[in-house]
Amino acid sequence: MKSLLTTSLLFASAAAFAQQGVANDSIPESTIDLEDFVIVADKPVIQTDGAKLTYNMEEDPSSKGNTLMDALKKVPMVSVDGEGNIRLNGQSSFKIYVNGKEDPSLTANYKNVFKAMPSEAVAKVEVITEPGAKYDAEGTAGIINIITITKNSTDGYSGTVSASFSKQQASGSLYGRMRKGKLAMSANVDYADNSAFIQKNNGRVVMENLEDSHAPVIVNEQTQNIVFRYVGGGLHLSYDLTPNDLLTADATVYAVKGRAKDGSFMSASSFLDGIRTTFLKRDLNGKLANTGVNAGAAWQHQFDEERQKVVMSYLFNYGYNNLDMSLKKVEDSRGFSASPFERNTMNGREHEHTLQIDYINPFGGDRHTLETGAKGIWRRNNALSVQYLGDNPASCTENMDNFSDLTQKQDIYALYASYSGKFGNLKTTAGLRYEHTRMGIDYHWGDYTDFMTKLNDVVPNVSVTYGFTPASNLRLAYQMRIRRPSLSAINPFIINYNTNTVQQGNPDLSSERANKVSLSYSNFSSVIGGKIGMVYSIKDNAITDYTYMKGDVLYQTYANIGKEQYFAIDGYLSWTVLPGLQFSVNGRLQKDWLKSKSPSYSNSGWSLNYGANINYRLPAEIKLNLYGGQKTRSYDLQGHNNGWYYYGLGLSRDFLKNKALTVTISASDFLQDSWSYKSVTVADGVRTSNTWTNYNWNIGISASWNFGSLKSDVRRTSTGIKNDDKADAGNKKGTGF
Repeated sequence: MKSLLTTSLLFASAAAFAQQGVANDSIPESTIDLEDFVIVADKPVIQTDGAKLTYNMEEDPSSKGNTLMDALKKVPMVSVDGEGNIRLNGQSSFKIYVNGKEDPSLTANYKNVFKAMPSEAVAKVEVITEPGAKYDAEGTAGIINIITITKNSTDGYSGTVSASFSKQQASGSLYGRMRKGKLAMSANVDYADNSAFIQKNNGRVVMENLEDSHAPVIVNEQTQNIVFRYVGGGLHLSYDLTPNDLLTADATVYAVKGRAKDGSFMSASSFLDGIRTTFLKRDLNGKLANTGVNAGAAWQHQFDEERQKVVMSYLFNYGYNNLDMSLKKVEDSRGFSASPFERNTMNGREHEHTLQIDYINPFGGDRHTLETGAKGIWRRNNALSVQYLGDNPASCTENMDNFSDLTQKQDIYALYASYSGKFGNLKTTAGLRYEHTRMGIDYHWGDYTDFMTKLNDVVPNVSVTYGFTPASNLRLAYQMRIRRPSLSAINPFIINYNTNTVQQGNPDLSSERANKVSLSYSNFSSVIGGKIGMVYSIKDNAITDYTYMKGDVLYQTYANIGKEQYFAIDGYLSWTVLPGLQFSVNGRLQKDWLKSKSPSYSNSGWSLNYGANINYRLPAEIKLNLYGGQKTRSYDLQGHNNGWYYYGLGLSRDFLKNKALTVTISASDFLQDSWSYKSVTVADGVRTSNTWTNYNWNIGISASWNFGSLKSDVRRTSTGIKNDDKADAGNKKGTGF
């Protein structure tokens, strides 16, 4: 467990070095053997500069043995509810990047992947709430960047082998890196399996008619037992072609396979006096598969004059998603006409090609930087959904009334320019991004008309930062972001797991825009450091998911009917109480205002989200981490979600020479067998209460062993690509570029 010391130590070290006036050519030429040269320093778990927050997962022992979904609960500004839905600053519209590059398949299927992915596979998590003009404009809340690779500027080799066993899963990771002269490479493989302890969860939905007290109450219940297996890996290469030219190539892949075993769906209606009118119970079994592959290459050329750079890059993404679910009728009563056997299959394939060129021009003695570039993205997403009905699996035939086969097309062409400058204590940044989008759907079946929509978005951003000292500043920023409709949101295919609840997309959706203004103050001293700020955001024409009644069936769909506003105060504080004892806390207090038209709804309310960490170095070199947090009630257009809380601890100790072996014991949410998450929706005189129960307490043990021999030539400097939306990738597994 590493200390939660703030970045003030970095500021202080940089300032002291600058005052010494040491020139680069005064460093003696020598080669350092890192096996004999050990620097003792604690690394911060959380770092922030106002526009980006970094959570160093490697420095947090309590995350060991957990899934990535559980580990994300501790990341400031990120919340995870009881159903595994992630929100960034209270919003569901965000992008997920992997090592600085967008992964559309992961964004669409993060629930399945993050619940299976071991936290040991991740080095850092970056939360980028104010992306600049270089980043794609989509994602109104910002970007969550999952970092699995590390920069490597030292000759030699090193590696890490880790394994963990917990109540949630067994997992293992193997990582190695090497550098020899101009060539650097790294590779990693990660594996997780939960077959020893099957995940269990239950869902209960109650629908009540508020306008007719004599109407029956409808209850739907679901139980499922989930078994999954996760495999992921990556290969990263970089080669210094010349002193001014760098070539990089990398590829990553992940695959999740899961099964829902011995589950059930039950739907019943009864009067308040307990007299049952209808009843249906069906056994549930299913399989799911999510696979993602991305591969890319880049060339960077640095000009001789004033370190001007040009970067050309290509990226390919492929995603495959499959859900195959069968429902067998076990028991029913009057009022239901469900088929004895039903099977639903949904297959999706995503293809994406991206070409990008960036030009970076520092001038004026590095006081000014001009960046500009162009980008093209070509996406083709295919979705095939089929329902089969029959008396048994062998006799099932396709139900062509519930059949969907379509291709979503999305082509994006972007231009951007940004400027940053330093004027004494004042630093300014400004950027403008233009995106032209051609998006539409080709329907291969059904009475739907193919359509193509053209969108033109101009997305500005600007910020002004005044530095009072090297460790404190005041920052004012404006940011615009957009959100385009997803394939699932526009897919008209009807999903009806229960006979009285239907999910359906809306093919007429268009994109939404969000405007955000923020003001923040940061001060990182050597003992106490932190940041406090406030933000206001307004969004018109928001893509809103809403429900309505049609007959006795509850429909769930989407429309551009929302107007959303929020005001929030957030902050982060770290305090080195004593040597070896650090405390940190983060929180966000937010007021939401939500409205819609046609249909007309409104809602508002306050919510609070906070978390705390305590790190303490015990005798015998044992490191203790305690953490906990809470999210109070939050609001959406037609209802609210009850809050939740979490807590945990971790104990770790290093062994062997140079602390090569680390053993960690961790536990989370262990004081209760299960806990429930509840949401309430009111629409068309019908109240829907959804209760989701998870059995997700965890306790486990993990071990990691570091090996290798690294030598660094201090005369050598790295020339990694600093293309912010493709690199800036931090450090654990692989070669940064």
